[in-house]
Amino acid sequence: MGHSLDEHSASLRGSSESTPQERLLQVVTVLVGNAYADVYVDRLCQMVARHLRHPHRFVVFADGVSGRRFNSPGIEVRDCSSWGLPGYFNKLRLFDQAVTGPEPFLYLDVTLFVRGDLGVFFDHAQSRPASLVAVHDWNWPVLNSSVCHIRPDGCTQRVWEYWERGERFGRKFAGDQNYIDAVFRHSNPGALSHWPAEWVLSYQNLRKQAARDEAAAQRLYQRARIIKFHGHPKPPEVLAPWRNLSSTIFRHPFQPRLWRYLASEIRQHWIVGPADRARGAPVNRNARDRIGSEIFKA
Repeated sequence: MGHSLDEHSASLRGSSESTPQERLLQVVTVLVGNAYADVYVDRLCQMVARHLRHPHRFVVFADGVSGRRFNSPGIEVRDCSSWGLPGYFNKLRLFDQAVTGPEPFLYLDVTLFVRGDLGVFFDHAQSRPASLVAVHDWNWPVLNSSVCHIRPDGCTQRVWEYWERGERFGRKFAGDQNYIDAVFRHSNPGALSHWPAEWVLSYQNLRKQAARDEAAAQRLYQRARIIKFHGHPKPPEVLAPWRNLSSTIFRHPFQPRLWRYLASEIRQHWIVGPADRARGAPVNRNARDRIGSEIFKA
């Protein structure tokens, strides 16, 4: 299984005990399967480095580690090949202290871009007693697990314990977040809290707002710290709309301005840094839109 986050953090700090002020903040992500190229992790690591001033660690749990290629300095790679969970459900293992250790951490999906200060997420979570702070889903009455702060304790550990013992509450679950939400509703709803709604926005919903009122959408965007790409389009499909016509051009056929909505912002926040250049990603606007390179794997 490898070392837990806490064990590795202790080795970085040395043998002496650290005060709370000296502890590194922890940011965690998961990359399994081949749905997304390794460069998604590089980009996320770079965005975190730009928007989190406090000393921190960036950890990715990935399968097939020997075949992965991460270029950004500071990425700590943990092998999760043995977890054996389907797709999104691998995130449930982050609720197991045997894997993560007892220190709290901020989890981020790889399919988002960061445009504002991440320190506020830690401040917000640490100022509240909630064991889990997550996004309130934009479309469904459940939590969304794309951005969440996990405080390892009995409430969060229960997510993994319930899953491991086969508890399914007599229903099927479409994804990890539905299951996490069900566990908290069943066992301790008071231990779940949500981020302020304006901090993490859905790209799809923001684009819908722009279709109705572009100025209002821009005001929402300016207040957001994270833009999440759930479903489609993903960032490469916004940069090159013909890659997924149904989620871009056909979605708003008479509003061409929405076919590449926020494309310049994606270039600004998402396609930057040495990891992209190391993979041969071009630096000019036109070349960035070329298709077929690994950096555009969606």
